Amino acid sequence: MQKLTWSVLFLVISAVELKTNPKIVVVGAGMAGIGAATQLRELGFTDVTLLEASEEIGGRINKAQLGKAWIDTGAQYIHGVVETNPVYCLAKKHGLLDDVLKEEGSWSIFTDKGSKISQKFAENLYTAGEKILEKEIDSCDNNTMGHYFAEEAQKLTDNWNGDTENKNLTSSILGKLGKDLLVTIGASDLNNVSLCSWQHFSDEMKGDMDIGGNMFLLPSKLLEDFPKENILLKKPVSRIEWDGSFSAPDARTYPVRVHLLDGGEILADHVVVTISLGCLKAQASSLFSPHLPEDKVHAINHLEFGSITKIFLEYEEPFWESDVSEISLLWEDESHFLMKADPNQWLKSLHLFTVMRPREKFGNVLIGWCAGRVGNHIETMSEEELSAAVTDHLRAFTRNSSLPAPKKVLQTQWQSNPFTRGAYTYIPVGTDPHEMDKLALPLSGSKGTEPDLQVLFAGEGTIKTLYSTVQGALVSGRREAERLAQHHRRTGGPLVVCPFSSDHY
Repeated sequence: MQKLTWSVLFLVISAVELKTNPKIVVVGAGMAGIGAATQLRELGFTDVTLLEASEEIGGRINKAQLGKAWIDTGAQYIHGVVETNPVYCLAKKHGLLDDVLKEEGSWSIFTDKGSKISQKFAENLYTAGEKILEKEIDSCDNNTMGHYFAEEAQKLTDNWNGDTENKNLTSSILGKLGKDLLVTIGASDLNNVSLCSWQHFSDEMKGDMDIGGNMFLLPSKLLEDFPKENILLKKPVSRIEWDGSFSAPDARTYPVRVHLLDGGEILADHVVVTISLGCLKAQASSLFSPHLPEDKVHAINHLEFGSITKIFLEYEEPFWESDVSEISLLWEDESHFLMKADPNQWLKSLHLFTVMRPREKFGNVLIGWCAGRVGNHIETMSEEELSAAVTDHLRAFTRNSSLPAPKKVLQTQWQSNPFTRGAYTYIPVGTDPHEMDKLALPLSGSKGTEPDLQVLFAGEGTIKTLYSTVQGALVSGRREAERLAQHHRRTGGPLVVCPFSSDHY
């Protein structure tokens, strides 16, 4: 009798312990996964495992060595230079902004006919073009960003009164703005992008800061206090079973079983899935058992995942002036109505190069930026053919036949990477931004009377106020940690460094 009583008591204690210290698995150690895992620890959850499919943490923040320095092959911009942006705040706290140049460099603009355009004229027109996209729009439903921008850009061109000498170049400069938008969004065609795309964006998104060469340091800084034994690298997940009852060796049962590609498995009370929308599109039908509900599948299918490719060009000596921070190439006869990234004419989409600064740190390095299908095409090219094509391209515009070839070329591979399958989310025409809210909803089992939040979702594609940004990923992960804290009635805890507003949920 006493033996039975102790057995029952052990089971009761075990059940209480399980409820108060649930076992949580976070899938993906990008910024969303890091945000979820670190916030869970801050809130007092101690049994948290962070799984990462690749060899290192960071997700779409990553690095490579080029010449004398490490460079950011992934995200390098902070969008929203304000203390309320947790990424800006954290980067500042960890000293990642200390060597970032505060002053902007000059802008060199070359045309296909050998002209060099006045920076002042280009800046005035470019700024006027940007204001087109900042206007309040009464109705954006089923309207495309490309159609709207082309109409408004034409009005601006027709009514342009400044610098009449260069008026014939207005369409080319506005066309450059359209191409820059493709890079910003990661799309191949602005006519496929919803005009509603940014209607929910936070006001905190204003002001950008390029911290290239420093962003890749942030993930490891955020995980400094996270138990290293709880970070499992090279652990791709092959299947997530949920709404089950899986027994562990200690006789406890768990509703979730995470299968690893290497044959291992982990049982859990909750799993936070932070893989990219690109991976969800490719894997969702086979990754979850039971299958995802129809509304979540609809959201995955109707949101789009864009692609960005960077081309790093390292030179022995620079061909640009020492104060230049950006080089643009314009086609004088190009219309702002043609805002597509066509892989058959990929060099026409290679119009934007930024200079890595300061030179003392990075040497002589340019970054060429491409979006969508053009970027995907560039990923397939060899270093030799890319070097030759880019060199001929730059020589034609600068009219400098002796312009040197780069000594090293490195292009990013985000689209072909099976653990990312692209860069970030965008909203296509006809898709409601609230689809992201549906993607963010957790899944509960069918056996209980109350929601038990077995599968939760985070990532920049789950947050309509901050999608496509590093802080969107971070905040979404923290959001799911807070959701679990509320579910388990966890309150208080230490103050979070660089807090975020719950308005973004």
